[in-house]
Amino acid sequence: MSSELERRLEAMLAEAPEPEPGVGEEALERALSALRPGAAPRRGLGTAVVVFATAVVLLVIAAGSLAAAGALHVSFGAKAKHRPATTTQLSLPNGANGIAAIVDGRLSVVIKGGFRLQGLRVTAAALSPHALYVAAGIGRSLVAVKPDGGTAWSHPAGGRVVAISWAPDGFRIAYVVRSGHRLVLHVIWGNGKHDTVIDQSVRAVRPSWRSDSLAFAYVGGGGHAVVYDLAHESRNVLRTAAPVTRLAFAPAGKMLAVARPDAVVLGGKTVAKGQVEALGWFHGRPAAALITPRQAVVRSFGRTGRPVDDFRVPGRVVGLTGGLVVTRTQDRILAGWREKSVSVLLTVKRTTSLEDLAIG
Repeated sequence: MSSELERRLEAMLAEAPEPEPGVGEEALERALSALRPGAAPRRGLGTAVVVFATAVVLLVIAAGSLAAAGALHVSFGAKAKHRPATTTQLSLPNGANGIAAIVDGRLSVVIKGGFRLQGLRVTAAALSPHALYVAAGIGRSLVAVKPDGGTAWSHPAGGRVVAISWAPDGFRIAYVVRSGHRLVLHVIWGNGKHDTVIDQSVRAVRPSWRSDSLAFAYVGGGGHAVVYDLAHESRNVLRTAAPVTRLAFAPAGKMLAVARPDAVVLGGKTVAKGQVEALGWFHGRPAAALITPRQAVVRSFGRTGRPVDDFRVPGRVVGLTGGLVVTRTQDRILAGWREKSVSVLLTVKRTTSLEDLAIG
C-alpha cells in the first residue's frame, strides 16, 4: 500500500460525518452476541463473566491467526463427531491484504495485521483498496467499518443495501439499494459524504469500476450493461443482449467482460457459450467458470476473445476474485489457482449459503 493512498484515505475519513445514532451500538451488539450467556448473569458473577469473555476473545484471535497460517484448526463446544460441520473462521490467503465473506447473512472479515470480525449480520459488503476499511449494509444504512472494528461513518440508505463496490482509488463507493419495489443505484464519497442517485431502476448486480476510477459499469433495469462516466455524468448503454448477470472491468485498461446466463461477451463479441457460474480477470486475462455440454471448466481468454486455456477445478466454482478461483466441495470452500496453492477458506455445513466473497 502506498503511503500517499493511505494518507489521502485517512484525510477523507477524518472529515466523515458522525455515525447514525445507534448503528455503532447495533453493530457491536450483533458482533459480540456469541459471547453472551443465554440468561442474564447474577450480579455476583459479573466480574467472572467479563474476565471469561475477555479470555475467549483473546483465545479466538490467537487461534484465528494460527488457523490463517494453516497451523491450527480450533472448535469450541461438543465434540465434532456429534455435530455436523459448522462455519469456521476465514483463513487469509497468502499474499492477500484482506478477505470478507457473507455466509448465511453474517459477515466475516480477516485483514492482514490481525483485525478479525465475525458474525455481524449484513446485507452486502465490500473491501476498500488494500483492505483498509469494510463497507457494509447494516439495517437500512451503509456503514464503513475501521480496521479496529469501530464505525468510521454511517449513511442512511433509505432501504436495504444489496450490492456494494468500492472504487480502486478508494474515493467513491457505488451501491444498490432496494427501495420499495425498486432497486436504486447510488454513488457516495469514501468518507460518507455527497451521496448521489445515479439510476432509479437497476438490477441487483454488483457494479464494476474501471481501473482509473472515472467510470463504472452496472446493469440497468432492462437488463442491459451500462457504463456511467463520472466526469461527464453520462451513460453508455451497451448493445449486449439482455439479461446481463455479471460484469468485470479489467484490472488495467478499459476492457469490460460481460456475462449473460448462457454466454460470455468481450468487446461486444460472444466468446463462449454455456452456463456461466462466475466471471473475473486473472493475470491480465478475462476468465469465466462455464458449464458446457461436455464439462465444467474455468476458461481464460485472450484480448481478441480467443480461448487461451481450459482447466478443471474440484467442486463447483462460486467465485473468481482477487486472482483466485474459489470453489465449493461438499464440506469446504477452497481458493487457489489451478490445483496449486489451494487453501481452505471455510469449513461449512452442506446447507451453508456463501452469498458473497471478496479478496483484496
